[in-house]
Amino acid sequence: MPPRRRPDGLRPWLKLWLQYSEFRRPQVSPSTYQRDYRKFEARLRAVKKASPALNTATEILNWMNSHYSSETTRRTMQQLNACGKWAVDQGLVRENPWAGLQTQIRKPPPGRDAWAAFTAAERDLIITQFEADRPHLLPWVKFQFFTGARPEETAALTWGNVAQDNSWVLFNQARPVDTGIIQRTKNYRETRFPCNPRLAQLIASQRQTADPSVPWVLPGLRGGPFDYKNFQERYWKPVVNQLVAQGLVACYLSQYHTRHTWITLALDHLPPQDVAYLARTSVDVIYKHYVGRNRKIEIPEF
Repeated sequence: MPPRRRPDGLRPWLKLWLQYSEFRRPQVSPSTYQRDYRKFEARLRAVKKASPALNTATEILNWMNSHYSSETTRRTMQQLNACGKWAVDQGLVRENPWAGLQTQIRKPPPGRDAWAAFTAAERDLIITQFEADRPHLLPWVKFQFFTGARPEETAALTWGNVAQDNSWVLFNQARPVDTGIIQRTKNYRETRFPCNPRLAQLIASQRQTADPSVPWVLPGLRGGPFDYKNFQERYWKPVVNQLVAQGLVACYLSQYHTRHTWITLALDHLPPQDVAYLARTSVDVIYKHYVGRNRKIEIPEF
């Protein structure tokens, strides 16, 4: 039997999206499936409920563009396009009505602070401020600045991934705070991160006070996984904003910028290939977003 005529309205595409999601489920991380694919399903259901008369792909695009941000609309069209390509390949539809629609919406450029970093002096001021005001959170802050790890990687770090002599840390998994699912790192890279004396001393101090029943190297206050989202809002933001108000830090940057800070400062001492390995990213990303930022260009008089 030939495939059905091209379905444009959301009713058939909601069903196709559910089929596509199940196809993709083994290929994406558990948190990506739970966070993004389920969210996308909920969005399609919301659009369908709000405006059931929408029929063609273009009508749906225009409706979404007037009710959602341009980036949300662009991502929705991008995902529907991927679903459409899959449906065509599977023989479920004859053609993909979503093809190329996402190109009609320009992706917004990243903000000027997207990969910004604190200076070494600002880093040390933030550490000092936490030591004075929130000493129980100091190990987390130091570890982030000393390793450049993503927060979800640090939250997943267990003692089984730390050398007994504190000489290295193995980053090979992540625990996103919104799902609580242990999974591989963002891009499936792993790093056996060598500990310099400063980092080794920090880990040794954590080991000395560790509860044997708690697996986490940097646990939350009650022994569970560290909630870095709560930390961001309740502690990091007020401390850094206070330093900004005092003129000691140039501008507010989120805790994720501890990673950008480590990468930027590391490039003063290590080749890009080593920094890429230690940060679990690509050399291309290092050159594109960081190398130019860490260079100080001095212009002679002429």
